[in-house]
Amino acid sequence: MGTRPERLKQTLNDLRQALERFESALLEFEEALEGGEQQRIQARQGLDLLSIPEICQELGMGKSWVYKKIKSGEIPSVKLGRTIKVARRDLEEYFEQQRNHPSAENQSPP
Repeated sequence: MGTRPERLKQTLNDLRQALERFESALLEFEEALEGGEQQRIQARQGLDLLSIPEICQELGMGKSWVYKKIKSGEIPSVKLGRTIKVARRDLEEYFEQQRNHPSAENQSPP
């Protein structure tokens, strides 16, 4: 089967993956519980707020990456109860800031 350190490493990796799946499921559950009220608030105010799973889908990135960007402040967010939301316009601004703009000196002449 493998050496003891290899088995331990694999077991820890399996546990980390299971915890990430659990965290995702728990967050989705919490958002579902609080989502009804938040959707009514959004409808009244015309806000376009995105949940963490929606941000992941929009950007094609994982939850850990999205949480790091939110925690660092790179992606502005609001916390409503126990749920984190990001305004679509803020996510679009972040995306535009990440766009690669080659400098003129790096471009070859036509």
